[in-house]
Amino acid sequence: MRKLFCLAALALSLKPLWAEPPKVGILFVDNQGHWDSLNTGETAVEGGVTDARLLLRSDIIKRLSFEQRQDLLHEPERLLSCTRVRELLTTPRILLLFPEKDGRTMAAYYDLESHVRELLVAEPDQSPSEARQQLVKLAQKEYGPHSLPVLANTQSRRYHLRHATHVNTDGTLLEMPSSYLAEAQGYQACDICFDAVSRPSTLDQDDLERTLGQTLAHQVESQFRLCQDPSAIERVTRVGKRLLAGNQLDHNYRFIVLESEKINAFAVPTGPLYVTTGLLNVVESDDELSGVMGHELAHSELHHGRRQYEQAQQWSWLALLTGIATRNAWLYNAAQMFGNVLTRGYSRDFELEADRQGVWYSYGAGFRADHFKLTLQKFLDLEQKRGGGGFSWLRTHPGSDQRLQEINDILGRVEPLGLLLEEVEPVDPGLARHLQRKGEQFLEDPQEVVRFYTAYRHLSWP
Repeated sequence: MRKLFCLAALALSLKPLWAEPPKVGILFVDNQGHWDSLNTGETAVEGGVTDARLLLRSDIIKRLSFEQRQDLLHEPERLLSCTRVRELLTTPRILLLFPEKDGRTMAAYYDLESHVRELLVAEPDQSPSEARQQLVKLAQKEYGPHSLPVLANTQSRRYHLRHATHVNTDGTLLEMPSSYLAEAQGYQACDICFDAVSRPSTLDQDDLERTLGQTLAHQVESQFRLCQDPSAIERVTRVGKRLLAGNQLDHNYRFIVLESEKINAFAVPTGPLYVTTGLLNVVESDDELSGVMGHELAHSELHHGRRQYEQAQQWSWLALLTGIATRNAWLYNAAQMFGNVLTRGYSRDFELEADRQGVWYSYGAGFRADHFKLTLQKFLDLEQKRGGGGFSWLRTHPGSDQRLQEINDILGRVEPLGLLLEEVEPVDPGLARHLQRKGEQFLEDPQEVVRFYTAYRHLSWP
């Protein structure tokens, strides 16, 4: 009996050695993130479930028609945001596989148990099938691609898995919740702990844009005095962090208050985002402030600085990379251009795009998005009273009836979404937050969103 007990204990201890990796559900999506039902199962992927009929629990979807099942999966990200999605799906991990683009294969990874959501990028120079298989193997790893906290060494600027035995303890060790946060703060992955494919490769353009942002931030902070008022700093930081969290923006932005009477706010590429004390004296509420900060955040997130530079040079970004001999030359030219942006503003199309996206950022974070219209009206009144002029938001963001009309149009169509959210919130808070954050999807096709929710309400939950 004792021998049997020992053998059983040994078998349990060795179980991870031959245990099958977790099954991964795979949905092929297009570049907009919509489920490509025609592509499902076209390419066999080992270790993955590509048949949508096997991804959904039959006892829960039994009342749905074929069309309703299509509606349920049409926007996978929306379904994965639902509070009870783990009960609905047969696999704990999901990969949304995107089409190959510029020679790279990418996937969005979701762990429904640990609530990890990450972008994975396969190594280049592989066939699409090899790249997909590589991403699936990565998703099958015991702890997932990046779900573990990491230890960052302040001296070597490397980060390691927390349980690694080879960590150099000469420097101070900082525990961080994920490798993404470590990399955002300038740490590099330990090649022993992490495979190269387990981290999305940073594209050259992102590196250059980040470097430009750092250069511009240094220039700005050397020319302006930083505000030392704790209440002003707390207010801007609170609104900024709420905008990031409410819209699931992963970038590690800094929010800085400048001591200046000019009414201004602006963001350099990849951050920081700056707000002047003059602006804080004009906006009366956090809702009003969120509209302005959301607008500037949109400029950064939509890469308007880089895109305006490309247009000015009449070069594609790839040509820019190959045509400029040194990074210093690029930085000088781009910094000069961005200085003009801060004094003259972005193109009209970019300003209107930032208006629209800024409204959604404000709305997605739970602010009163309609207050952005009130803020713009204040700026128009001030412009008429003071005559504009100077380095300020009033001059770099000229007011116009068209801008107010477009914002009025967005806000007018938001009202039906608000009514839908009131119904969804008690049923599924996670879905309600997603619909609020992705409100532009509702405006594009309200009936599609309603069809999804109708299908969701017909599920037979245990």
